[in-house]
Amino acid sequence: MKKYIFPIIIFTAVSVYFICCIYFYGISSISAYNIVLFLFASPIVEEFIFRGLVQNKINNFLKSAFFLHISYGSLISSFIFTFIHLLLNNFTLIYILVFLPSLFLGYLYDKYNTLLLPVLFHNFFNINAFILYPLNDLTIFFVENL
Repeated sequence: MKKYIFPIIIFTAVSVYFICCIYFYGISSISAYNIVLFLFASPIVEEFIFRGLVQNKINNFLKSAFFLHISYGSLISSFIFTFIHLLLNNFTLIYILVFLPSLFLGYLYDKYNTLLLPVLFHNFFNINAFILYPLNDLTIFFVENL
């Protein structure tokens, strides 16, 4: 647990920042359901499926072959992850906004062999998406298409 303390501290700080943004800017149009779904439930489920199942199975099948320090399992699961997000969202920039962080999450899973770090950083990316985009549009963009 000691080696994960830095990411946990970062995640906690960003979470506090997000909650302060909601409080200070009076963002009241976001329901608690959307916040819980987008920030906490979906990262856990998505990382379990795409890292824990898909990436792990592909790495086991391909004997953990790597391309530029990224496993083929991470590359393939990131393409699948991005494709599914593209089906749910008609937004071209989604390729970059989903694919590159997905590769990073796959790298974390390969390097540390735990789902804890990919889930924490997935939450971090989702928190930043909430902060950087107009929140009403983002809620519709991500949640109502499910």
